[in-house]
Amino acid sequence: MIFRCLVGLAFAVWIPLSWSQEAVFDPQDGDTVVFAGDSITHQCLYTQYIETFFYTRIPERAIHFHNAGVRGDSAGDVLARFDEDIAAAHPRYVTVLLGMNDGGYAGIDPERFAKYQEGVTALLDRIEAIGAKAILLTPTMFDHQVAEKRRGDETWRFNGKPFDADYNAVLAFYGAWLREEGRRRGVPVVDLWGPMNRLTALQRREDQEFTMIQDAIHPGPAGQAVMAFEFLDQLLGPEHRRVQNLTVVPRGSKWVAGGGKDAEITQLEVGEEGSRASFTYQSRALPWVLPVEASTREQVWELPAGRSRLGFAMTKAGHKLGGDVLKVAGLAPGSYEVRLEGKSLGQTWPHVTLGTKIEIQENESSPQFQQALAVAELNRERNDLVIRPLRDVWQNFKGIRKKPGVDAEAEFARLKPEIDALIQQGREYEEHIRALARPKPRTCVIERVK
Repeated sequence: MIFRCLVGLAFAVWIPLSWSQEAVFDPQDGDTVVFAGDSITHQCLYTQYIETFFYTRIPERAIHFHNAGVRGDSAGDVLARFDEDIAAAHPRYVTVLLGMNDGGYAGIDPERFAKYQEGVTALLDRIEAIGAKAILLTPTMFDHQVAEKRRGDETWRFNGKPFDADYNAVLAFYGAWLREEGRRRGVPVVDLWGPMNRLTALQRREDQEFTMIQDAIHPGPAGQAVMAFEFLDQLLGPEHRRVQNLTVVPRGSKWVAGGGKDAEITQLEVGEEGSRASFTYQSRALPWVLPVEASTREQVWELPAGRSRLGFAMTKAGHKLGGDVLKVAGLAPGSYEVRLEGKSLGQTWPHVTLGTKIEIQENESSPQFQQALAVAELNRERNDLVIRPLRDVWQNFKGIRKKPGVDAEAEFARLKPEIDALIQQGREYEEHIRALARPKPRTCVIERVK
């Protein structure tokens, strides 16, 4: 009864972070971001999507990303590898996503919860001691509906595993404590549990079978996209929330164009009758795009095909965090085609709509979308071929370290050349990704077709 009251209170006071005029998370050129966590981080999905956002949104910054997730980890496991896996990366930021395993899939247990508290507080102390900034992420959602329906399903790898009937509420309780610990320490806390539960409930009004967590524990591509969006939406300041705002308007007898801080417009030409306009633009950023498929490699986690962009759509991530806006006011009445680099965007717009604005960040015909997609796919390759295998090595070392009588230091020395080689490969991928993400000058033609 006491636990239920505490959980109810946690729900009642839960208010997610909202962005302010100052960014809470703003990695600079040369900074390293470490994502510490368990299997949900080991999946290399929400981390990959966040990485891609920064590769495309701030391509001039050489930001390094280090995934430090290991399957099955609790806070104590992260502490055990902290020096070799986290501190060794010399991070400016360390994000921490734990709790799913710490709760043991059981009801509230004071002893287990105290161990989680001790582990997280010790981890925060270690992060502070190396001069890095911590960012806490609440535990994600446990989907009881999936767990109930898949009982007896031999294809479900958690078939037969006991789960407490209120485990999702236990995770909420852990998250509520985490938020208070963050408040006490001045550490940002990102709410993942709340948005995932809210969006799942909304989707089930239309589709009772909907889930973004196919195995009840590990978010699939849609859920991981929601996680990435919430991380960015709750931590970013206003300066990185759009791609560009290209504007052409009449001013007296002249036409003027501008892109503000986001783009430069040159070679503006407008026909005498106002039925055609053209210009060249140089953007500073690309839209945030996710690949259609989350991975090209077989994994232990269930990743339904073609679901990466579903979470993107549910959160309206393109509009909220990637506006690629075009506004051309004062055109002659009619319907207009927009061509970028000579290619039509595939539809027409009334002059009134163009005079207000159109958003093209999710238009797959735009050259900037295609360039951003190529970046996203190359980063997916980096995660498939380098980062996830690196995390597999660390998982293997965790098992070795726990064996009685094993010389853990000698075993780590044996594995370190493989770890270092994968880290170097990851850095080489980062260089290729940044080169691919550099925006190019492009032409835009707006022409009346009827």
